[in-house]
Amino acid sequence: MKTISEEYAKLLEWEHANTPGEWGHTAEMYVHTIVQHCEDYTDWLDYGAGSGGLTKATTTLYGNRFNIKEYEPSRPNTVAPEPADYVVCIDVLEHVEPELIDNVLDDLKRVTSKKGYFTISCRPASKILKDGRNAHILVKPKEWWKEKLEPRFKIIEEGWDPSDKNYKVIVYARK
Repeated sequence: MKTISEEYAKLLEWEHANTPGEWGHTAEMYVHTIVQHCEDYTDWLDYGAGSGGLTKATTTLYGNRFNIKEYEPSRPNTVAPEPADYVVCIDVLEHVEPELIDNVLDDLKRVTSKKGYFTISCRPASKILKDGRNAHILVKPKEWWKEKLEPRFKIIEEGWDPSDKNYKVIVYARK
């Protein structure tokens, strides 16, 4: 199942290598909340890991308590991830090509064996890509995202921060 086009993967690879700042650093802000919701699952997948901010922050704060695998499709030679008990997907889905969002959500469902913690930004990013597009290429309201997630996951908690327009969703796998 295709989750990213070759052209977009190359663009993101270039962006990650050539633009200042780390990609995936937003996860650092949520580390304590992510751990709070993990239900003692130690087998994690960081889906859309960027430059690995979640792994770095979690290791700094909690040592090697969690086994975190990273999946970042813009990294060269990336392979599809294996399912994990707990999947963390922080500010990733707004970066997905609109024509591939259903494939990505189906893949997210495939890899979430028990529980997930997702955040989705519902506003334009401050970064502009090399091709002139806003880095958030799929900006939709939280209601749109909820409609996309509900058939695939059992939403057990959701939150909305109107100041940063960030939709937070905690889910259980729906088999």
